[in-house]
Amino acid sequence: MPETKSILFAGSDEGMMDQVSEVLNGIATYSLTGVGESGDLLLKILDKDIDLAIIDENLAGMAGSKLIQIIKKSRPRIPLIIISSGESKEEFARVLEQGVFYFIIKPINGQELKEAVESGLKTGA
Repeated sequence: MPETKSILFAGSDEGMMDQVSEVLNGIATYSLTGVGESGDLLLKILDKDIDLAIIDENLAGMAGSKLIQIIKKSRPRIPLIIISSGESKEEFARVLEQGVFYFIIKPINGQELKEAVESGLKTGA
């Protein structure tokens, strides 16, 4: 029986949570936990054994770049997939410099997210 992977989704948009859940269907055996605020995200990262995190950069409560710094300091091995509405090359370069595994620009492309999650789970294994 395959090992269950723990994926954390952090975003305040419930429709995006449904879309992420739909994309993940059939990838691997996983448990998906959703949180809507940055404080809840940090608590889950610290309390739970997370294999991968998908984070909407517009998450309520804290700037995305600060959130990435905190997560990378406390749990550097967790692959982070950041979803953003920004399209600038500077923003893309900035988040990758912070150690983000993958950067997705909205609207979410299901195939792109699926491939990023599969690759991230292999990397973090």
